[in-house]
Amino acid sequence: MAFLFCSFQIDVLKADVESTEWKILENLILENVISEIGQLLFEVHLHWPGFEVSGDDSTVVRYWYSLLKELEHNGFRLFHSHKNPKGPHVFLQKNIFNASSSYTLCWVNTRWKR
Repeated sequence: MAFLFCSFQIDVLKADVESTEWKILENLILENVISEIGQLLFEVHLHWPGFEVSGDDSTVVRYWYSLLKELEHNGFRLFHSHKNPKGPHVFLQKNIFNASSSYTLCWVNTRWKR
């Protein structure tokens, strides 16, 4: 997946893309367009290993952590988080079909220049 952005800024990027958010976030960072975004509002899903991210539990958690650290490295600060109260409350569980905990995480770019 590759993104092609012109020279414009995005004030707010909101995404609820049913587990593809981790790959989208990775591409925003790798394509170096993350600095052009003022706020990120993502619903993240904490599925089992192998769902959108391959590897064992520790590999998947390290991958998620590395993306969150890259956001921090790029000047993003978490200003709001919310756990879905209606969804399941599981973490890296394969034994419950199609179940994952979901959270809305909101970051602001502290280096945002408008």
